[in-house]
Amino acid sequence: MSFNPILKRVLIYNPNPLLAESLCNGLELCGPFTTKACSRGLMETLVEFRPNIVVLDPGHLPVAPELWRAEVERQLPGCEALAYVDMDDRGAALRCLAAGFVGAVSQGRGIEALVEAVTAANLGGIYVDQSFAPGAPVLRAATEIAEGEGPGHLSDRERYVLEHVARGFSNKEIAGKLGLSAKTVETYRSRAAGKLGLRRKSDIVQFALRNDWLAERPYAM
Repeated sequence: MSFNPILKRVLIYNPNPLLAESLCNGLELCGPFTTKACSRGLMETLVEFRPNIVVLDPGHLPVAPELWRAEVERQLPGCEALAYVDMDDRGAALRCLAAGFVGAVSQGRGIEALVEAVTAANLGGIYVDQSFAPGAPVLRAATEIAEGEGPGHLSDRERYVLEHVARGFSNKEIAGKLGLSAKTVETYRSRAAGKLGLRRKSDIVQFALRNDWLAERPYAM
């Protein structure tokens, strides 16, 4: 079963407008993204465009990456950031990852690496360029976790809860079906999602679709 990532809005920030536009064009040619180039007024453009992902060189930020990331989270919760870093600046890449960026890409690796990184962020994963962390997995996205581990290591109750979350049931509704409290259902949900590396409800739905859970009759205990 093939997997089609959900269309995402990506903002590319670079003081050089030609470079920002070029990166946008490359992304749109290679993936299902809606992009916008920005060369000035970053925060204003973020609030106006409301991207899911912003790609930038942290060296162009007016403040430290930690402070900028905190401000973005305050003004635009859910917006993720990717560091597009000079290939020799490993320190900046690791600092951005520590600040909560969902990836670090070397500028020396071309548009293909940037597409991989944006796709990983799109799927709720993390991209770490091997230039910055030798031996680290380059791509760890929700679908990769699904392929590598699969649902088989979930308990019956964890599987039941996750599938019903994907089908649109609330914790309270699932609790009623199982004769449990909503808090206990949330514990099963969090534990199962943690095993699979699924951070958002959309990740759970995508995982369920990928494993054909929603094409079958509801899982029974």
